[in-house]
Amino acid sequence: MVRPRNFDEIDVLRKAMTLFWTKGYEAASLNDLLHVTGLSKSSLYETFGNKHDLFVRAFDLYREERLSVLNNYLSNENVYQGIELFLMALLNVVSKGCMTSNEAIELAPHDKEFQKMIEKDFEDVEHAFLNAIEIGKINGSIQSKIDSLKLARFLTVSLQGINVMVRAQTNQDRIIDFISIILGNLR
Repeated sequence: MVRPRNFDEIDVLRKAMTLFWTKGYEAASLNDLLHVTGLSKSSLYETFGNKHDLFVRAFDLYREERLSVLNNYLSNENVYQGIELFLMALLNVVSKGCMTSNEAIELAPHDKEFQKMIEKDFEDVEHAFLNAIEIGKINGSIQSKIDSLKLARFLTVSLQGINVMVRAQTNQDRIIDFISIILGNLR
């Protein structure tokens, strides 16, 4: 007879996500995962499979939640202002950097499955920016004459750069100046 689960899967995934985000995939040991999740080894394996499977599910949760936050900012009627608020918020909320950026550097060079996940994440972010830019051009909040897809790609790549700089705890004035250049391309 199978015992009922005494834990919330989403809560466990969030705890694993935070560990992977902070330490990276390779540095997060099984003991670390068991400690932060509070699960036994058997519960972890029965529910999530191996470490890689747990990581994939935790990363999917990260992507969903981050995309939801981005879309919330981009739903601002003034798209320019929504993008500005989102970029400035990065200075305060992502001291761990971006899990996508962190793991793209760590895993994507040698893990084809993860390369595909990273590419899908970049495509989703690009698509969110593209939709918002097109709305902004229609309502006048984005005045740029630059092609919308090129702007969306510029924002997607710039976002990764900001996240790396924040993770490195570099001088914030450098990042703020960069954000002002980004925003200047939207006017």
